[in-house]
Amino acid sequence: MPLKSRNEIELAQYISSKTLILRCPFANCHARIIVYSLSIPSVTLKEAPHCITTDSNNSSPTLNTSTTAFYRINDVWDFDNIGVSKPSKVLPEPVVVGTIGNIGDEDKQQQQQQKEKIDVERLLICSECDRGPLGFAGIAAGEDKDHKNLRYFLSEDSVLYDVGE
Repeated sequence: MPLKSRNEIELAQYISSKTLILRCPFANCHARIIVYSLSIPSVTLKEAPHCITTDSNNSSPTLNTSTTAFYRINDVWDFDNIGVSKPSKVLPEPVVVGTIGNIGDEDKQQQQQQKEKIDVERLLICSECDRGPLGFAGIAAGEDKDHKNLRYFLSEDSVLYDVGE
């Protein structure tokens, strides 16, 4: 299985003709995390929790202090394999979820309305090797603090892409 990092592929090239699988970046694991599709929105976040990043299949993942690009997954059951930490106060302030990546050219006022604040509650890890963080889970500010309201944010740079060539 050819595995590549996010900066080594062009997503549009693979999703039209093949299944693209996002996998754990750690050597001796590479567990299947989720199948990528265009229905998974890409979002830009400000002041997100630190996540690991990987530059290639041959490099060891490292903690990145400036992770900003995430896939937003609204239901934990959409994942094939993900671990979630116990509730904790990861960040004292909510994360601002920016505009969804594939919206197109809309005016700034409309983009501003599409931003929301997420209270970070948990970190995402690979459930096979228990390593990460690969992303985080949080609840939109103002919603009930119930696990059913969790939204999941998987760092685009924390996974490897199985291009299946």
